[in-house]
Amino acid sequence: METKKKDEITVIHSDSYPDTEENRIIHIPEGIVEIAENAFRENASLEEIYLPRSLRLISASAFAGCARLRRVVFSDGLREIGDEAFSSCPSITGISLPDTVSRIGEGAFEACASLTSLKLSESLYMVGSNAFAFCFNLTHVTVPDSCVLVEFSAFANCFSLESVKLSSNMTLIDDSTFEGCRSLKDVDMPTKLVKIGRKAFEGCSSLASLILPVGVRSIGYDAFVGCSSLVRIALPRALSEPLDPDVFRGCESLTDISFGGSEDEWAHLGGSIGVTHDDMTIHYPRVTALDLDLKGGSLS
Repeated sequence: METKKKDEITVIHSDSYPDTEENRIIHIPEGIVEIAENAFRENASLEEIYLPRSLRLISASAFAGCARLRRVVFSDGLREIGDEAFSSCPSITGISLPDTVSRIGEGAFEACASLTSLKLSESLYMVGSNAFAFCFNLTHVTVPDSCVLVEFSAFANCFSLESVKLSSNMTLIDDSTFEGCRSLKDVDMPTKLVKIGRKAFEGCSSLASLILPVGVRSIGYDAFVGCSSLVRIALPRALSEPLDPDVFRGCESLTDISFGGSEDEWAHLGGSIGVTHDDMTIHYPRVTALDLDLKGGSLS
């Protein structure tokens, strides 16, 4: 590694480690604080990399397209993983982030098709859009309570994803966050949730039941379209915006909707919500208006 320029003492650049068989396994030395943008992009030789405790930033596309990269060992001290830093690395099977990481950038691990296990940082603050989209073999995700924002499409098209535990401090499930997650069965919702975005759960065809937290006020267009196994859903009294008439389009198994408010409040939200089938027939789930006293937690 050359050290002619001042910043090369602390920064790994694209010419620091040539794409050769000799650099198949790399141990980055202590003292390095940043891996620069595109530093290892589309490196055809790299299989394993070990990162030092001094490292603070992995910049955008630093390891993007490294087809043979299968092992990344992170160390405490890392704070940020940049946009598309490890995108399209199809050989990575597991990621364990140190608890010093506070931000994961847009598309950071997008299309890591072999990724099966993921451990997120306990000090994580935000996850960027498409960060884990198209991670076809990812099965379980726990978003720590430190996290307040998971941006749109963060886990879209994770076809094997079965269960998700979301941070209790998230107020938004953004647009298309879980769109296309056809194996998703269990979602532990944030207790502070206020809004579910457009297409948030579209195509989650294994989801059978869902209880929305009491503070949810808004459900976006097409939020549950194509949830063909959804049998029952509980909607809170806090809903203040009329429901999209097609919010449950393609939910052919939906038979029961429990609503925390009164019949009059349900009528204000749109009244009878029909479920349109692929053959254009429509059925109307049974709606039970519970008229819950939110302060006392009991029926009024």
